This record gives sequence, C-alpha cells and structure tokens, in this order.
Amino acid sequence: MSVGVPSLGRFPEATWSKATILAADTMPDPELRGRLEELAALPWVEAVLALPDLHQKVKAEIPSSLAVTTLDAIVPEFTSVAINDGMGVVLTSLEAKDVTPDRALTFFRHMNDHAARHVLDQNRYSLSGDQMRRAALEGGPAGAEFYGHAGALADRMEWSGRVQVPEGGDPWKSLVPALLKASALGRCEMGLNFGGNHFLELQVVDHMTDPARAQAWGLAPNRVAVMYHLGPGPFGSILLHHFSRRKSLRGPRAPIYFLSKLLHHYASGRRPGSAARRWGLHFRENGWTPFAPASEEGLALRQAIAMATNFGFVYRMATIAAIRDALAATFESAVGLELLCDVEEPWGDGTAWVARHNSCRVAPRAPAIVAGDHDVPSYIGCGAIDPPPGLHSYDHGAGNIIAGWREAGRLQATYRTTQRVRLERGRGGRVRGRDPVSVRTAAPIEQLMGSLERHGIVHPVARLRPIATLKN
Repeated sequence: MSVGVPSLGRFPEATWSKATILAADTMPDPELRGRLEELAALPWVEAVLALPDLHQKVKAEIPSSLAVTTLDAIVPEFTSVAINDGMGVVLTSLEAKDVTPDRALTFFRHMNDHAARHVLDQNRYSLSGDQMRRAALEGGPAGAEFYGHAGALADRMEWSGRVQVPEGGDPWKSLVPALLKASALGRCEMGLNFGGNHFLELQVVDHMTDPARAQAWGLAPNRVAVMYHLGPGPFGSILLHHFSRRKSLRGPRAPIYFLSKLLHHYASGRRPGSAARRWGLHFRENGWTPFAPASEEGLALRQAIAMATNFGFVYRMATIAAIRDALAATFESAVGLELLCDVEEPWGDGTAWVARHNSCRVAPRAPAIVAGDHDVPSYIGCGAIDPPPGLHSYDHGAGNIIAGWREAGRLQATYRTTQRVRLERGRGGRVRGRDPVSVRTAAPIEQLMGSLERHGIVHPVARLRPIATLKN
C-alpha cells in the first residue's frame, strides 16, 4: 500500500502529502508515522519515501529504509555518518557441490586471517598514506590498481566506483584532519570488518523468477555466489564526524573528537565561515543541520562527502581482493569470479539532494541487492526502467521484517541447512561458534519484493540461498 505518492515538483501542501509510505504487510505504528510527518514538515524537505523495511534504530536520527529529498539543503543527519556502506555480489565458477561445510570454514578462515584485530593493525590489504589520499580523491580506479583488479571491475560498482570531488581549493590539504593524515588510523582496517550488521555469506542460486535476465547476468542454477555487506571503513566516518555532531557519537570517543575538531576548525588555518557559524554547524547537536550547498561550508561538506564515498569503494575493492585470494587458497587452484554488482547508500546530486539511510538508488535495468538474513534467502532484483515519480529507492535488506516474523513464530524451517560461523579477527583467530542451522522460509523477503514490484520499483530476478555466513 502507499500513502500520498508525491511528485518531485513543488505542490501545495494542502493538496499533496510530502510523505510516501510503502508497506509490505502492515503500515508503520503511529509513533513512526508521526516521525515521518515531522521530517516531511521541515522547510527544506521536498519528499520523504519510507520503504517496506522501515524501522527506527536507537542511535540514528532518522528511521532506516528511508530516502529524504531536499532542495537547497544538505542535511548530514538524514543518513548515517558511514557514507557508502554497501553490498556486493561476486559470482564464482563453483557449484553448490564444491562447497562443503569444511571448505566454507576454510574459506572464511583465509579471509579472517587478514582482518585487523584493532584499528592500527596493518595487514595485506592496508593502504599507505599516499594510497589513502588517492583512494579519497580517485576512488575505484585507484583501488583496482592497488589490489590488482581488472580496470573494468570499477564499472560494476555504483557510479563506476568514483564520484567527482567538487572543485575548490585543495580538499585533501584543507579538509582532512591531521588525525587521519598523520596516523594509520584510517587506512589499516580494509575490507574485512564483518561485525555489527555486516556479513560475508556464501550463497547458491536456487530459484529464478526472471530466467532470461538471470542467465544474461550469469545467475545459473546451483552457482555459488559470495555476498558481502560492509564498509565504508574508518576513514569516511572519522572525516565526516568532524563536520557535524551526531547522536551516535557517545562515550570515550566524544572528547577525542571534540579536541580533534577544535584543532581542525580553529587552529589549522583558514576555515569557511565565521567562528560562530562553524561552532553552530560542526559542534552543536542540532537535530538537523542544513548546509546550503552553494555556501563555503556547503562546498566543504560536499567535498568531504565525495572523498568519503570514494574511499568506501576502495574499501570494498579490498574485500573483493580478499575473496579472490581466499578462494584460490581454499581450492588450491584458480576459481573464476566476476563482480555482478556493488551498490551503496548514496547521496543523489542534481536538481535535488536525496539522502538514503539503509536504502539504495534504483538504477534502471541494473542489478539490485535485497539481503535476507543468515538463515533466510536474499534476492537479486532488477531496477525498473522508469520507476514512478518519487519512487527512486529500494530497501537494502529485509532484516526488520524478518525479525518480526521470527518474533511472531512465523519463520518456518525448510529442509535445507546452512552454517553460521563466528571468528575472532586476525591470523589464527579462534572459532567462537560454528552452528548448523535450518534455512528458513523466504516468505518475508518475498513479501518485501512483492511490494517493490507492485510499485514498479524493482522486480525479482533470482533467489540466493545461504550456505554459510561469517561474522567476526
């Protein structure tokens, strides 16, 4: 169902609602709907699109599975400080019969051997200081060079793995804090942090709803794929924490950032705007902090967002390199692999700004990833050629819907099994858990996909069943 589907043009509020709610099953509770109306009432907000997996996280300013369109304002709180948190799918030449539970564990251990134990733990995929600078300014093409990928790999990523850093001054010199440039803090942990809601998962293609497109994309029955969700690495969040005060920044990190921000904005040369204006934008917890895109401060923020986004692409190129290397070590021979797609939660730039929080941009005719859970299948969809006005985004996963089914006892087991592996990070990391579990029904994610298809946003192409999932 939908409520008040808007156009992106300006219409009288008495006639058009700014909020659009797409629901897979039931509408959001009144408190969450009230939160959406509060957002829609803000003067710089043009439209609010709430997607089927909508939910509120405790440490986030806005709900997840949301896209907010603004005119003449960039509001950092409308998305996570972790710009370019993304997902990708690597197709392999393996079939389901090739990946036994023991082989899956060996693969995960090869991956995990290079995972950083702490933020200053350098490893095979860490960057040098100059590589970190190039990653921020050049994005995916530089990452392909660092990790020995074919140059065309970046073309399978959103925006071909790079966004142009807006011109004006020397962004690296003036905007990147000394905390990042003078230490290894932002460049050691590269591509292998599968903590929190991030994961690495071995999957097998077990059902095709659009066989012709699936075949064109290489999604053959029983073919093994590797899905990852992670990023964007420490560089982007450290950088962007210097431009606004976020709800998620609490505990011992808060005074460290405060001191670093004082040095960055007041003691390291000229900065955009007056001293009072800088304090209001960067140090106060405002709830919402609108930056005028054309202002000095707005340009600086846009440059910082671009650098953080570029670094996120390079971070996941490290993930793809680690997948390549771990497959070769596990199977003791070259395993064919191909990046199907890599999608992010981006800011949109054009006549309007679209901030996406746990949602992804619809790319016409391109693969769209909607993740399930460690025991629930995921889907590869296809972006609509011409989605309805305002319906420009889709959920990056069905986690909240699945959790609701699980809590209600509706998530029935199938005869299939998978395994959930938990490892301590680093070489020789201890196996903290290795649990065989039943694969559950795909009904909740199919419900979400049905909603996206009915609204002309994304249609399903193939279902991917989990066979092993890594958390570290």
